[in-house]
Amino acid sequence: MRFLRNIIAFIAVPAVFAAGYTFIKTFLLFSISSSTRYIPFWVGVIIYIAFQTILYKPMRTYVFGHELSHAIAGLLSGAKIKKFDIGERSGSVVLTKDNIWITLAPYFFPIYTIAIIVLYICLGWFMDIKQLYGYYLFLIGFSVSFHIALTIYILSIEQPDLKGYGTFFSYVIILAVTIVVFTLLAALAFEDVISVKNVFAKSYSNIIDIYKFIYNGVIEIWLAFQKTK
Repeated sequence: MRFLRNIIAFIAVPAVFAAGYTFIKTFLLFSISSSTRYIPFWVGVIIYIAFQTILYKPMRTYVFGHELSHAIAGLLSGAKIKKFDIGERSGSVVLTKDNIWITLAPYFFPIYTIAIIVLYICLGWFMDIKQLYGYYLFLIGFSVSFHIALTIYILSIEQPDLKGYGTFFSYVIILAVTIVVFTLLAALAFEDVISVKNVFAKSYSNIIDIYKFIYNGVIEIWLAFQKTK
């Protein structure tokens, strides 16, 4: 089964690369052309990076979000929580069932960023939130930077979560779902400049193109090989 997963992951790598390229290109274009309205987002990103670099890694906060992500994914999958422990640098959650989404959820589910977005939307039902938009962008930037920085750090340490379904397969799944999740979050945070429909349409086009390129390259190599016989 693990061999089959690795084959599937290997085949999916070009698609993940094409989708990632599309998202990064879209976000870079947004970054270059964005107005001063979005400065609070970048301030949040920079301040968190400085905070972690100069002061410390808020691991307990990250571990809580990490285990909570497991728990939420479990509840959404129909599991029940039997145990939930949080330590200074590690934690654990015991559920009545497990699947790949429960296991890998913390790596592609920026729980604090999503909580901020949900809270902001909910506040919009009761009050005028336009005056809070700058603070909202700052917290989005800060929390996204927090998630990315500490997820990269935690993945640099041996993680049992990745072993269950195979490390290579797990990394491909994490990257693929992260691209989808971050596209949706970017569209929510910057809805007037980033469109989910456009990003997904461009990703689909780029995915088709990269597989066509690979297919044509394989055919050319095969034909060249046949001529040498």
